[in-house]
Amino acid sequence: MTTAKPMRLLFVGAGAVGGFLAARTLEAGHDATVLVHPARARALREHGLVLATQSTSTTTRPAVVTADELTDGFDAVVLAVKADVLDSAMADIGPAVAPATMVVPFLNGMGHLGPLVDRFGSSVIGGVLRVATELRADGAIRVLNPTFGVEIGELDGQPSERTDALGGAFRAAGADVTVSGNIVREMWAKWVFIASIGAVTGLLRAPVGEIVSVPGGEAFARAVVAEADSVATAAGYPLTSASRQGLEQTVTTPGSPLTSSLSRDLLDGRPTEAEPVLGDLVARAATAGLPVPYLTAATLALRVHNHRLLART
Repeated sequence: MTTAKPMRLLFVGAGAVGGFLAARTLEAGHDATVLVHPARARALREHGLVLATQSTSTTTRPAVVTADELTDGFDAVVLAVKADVLDSAMADIGPAVAPATMVVPFLNGMGHLGPLVDRFGSSVIGGVLRVATELRADGAIRVLNPTFGVEIGELDGQPSERTDALGGAFRAAGADVTVSGNIVREMWAKWVFIASIGAVTGLLRAPVGEIVSVPGGEAFARAVVAEADSVATAAGYPLTSASRQGLEQTVTTPGSPLTSSLSRDLLDGRPTEAEPVLGDLVARAATAGLPVPYLTAATLALRVHNHRLLART
């Protein structure tokens, strides 16, 4: 079931996140377009957008455009790219952002929000996305588990018809949707969550279950959570008691196979999102005068890895 009026949505990037969202919203009856680089555009036009689970594979065919083909008329522009290409993405989407267009960032961390608001003003809303997907070498998107959660909201916390409409579109696509009255708090909560898991599993290069199975592992994981939460608290967005307890349980569950995209990229020899997830958090801790030794060590480990990869190119 779709909203009363199908929305016209532009997804910037058709990788693990943007491609998943485009396919699901298209299946729900909305007008989905993906903005991609020319090579990806050629592949999508030829083969379609493939979503693969353990048991099924589906192909959808969203409209495909490159930056030089982009026009306006979109209800929302959904940014589903990594932080290192944010500047180029903002330049690319300029022609698509009309006064009534929402700009919806689903990026990790909080460092993207300021530049987006500086560029697009009140068009920008806040967003949190929870999915478990990865882009395969053949261009298909693998859905790792059924998780599909979306939180959106106006940055000033006020209700609006436009966020309600977008929430309806994502709900029709199968998401568990919350239109939040405090989306900035929710964005900080997700940042603490992914930074904690990324630091724990990235620094020790192991899943949670292995880490907590050794002496000191559980205490280390709890200390990482405490460090990350201290930065959020200094910014005015502490975790709720329930969120803190849930995160601590997540990083201390015996036998858990949980890792993070940071640790998976590290172990697979790919560049990691060290800076938006951990580096920015450590920088904010320094500004606030907070000691965060474990987060600092994890950041340095990932920086060394990224530097090594860069030196090989």
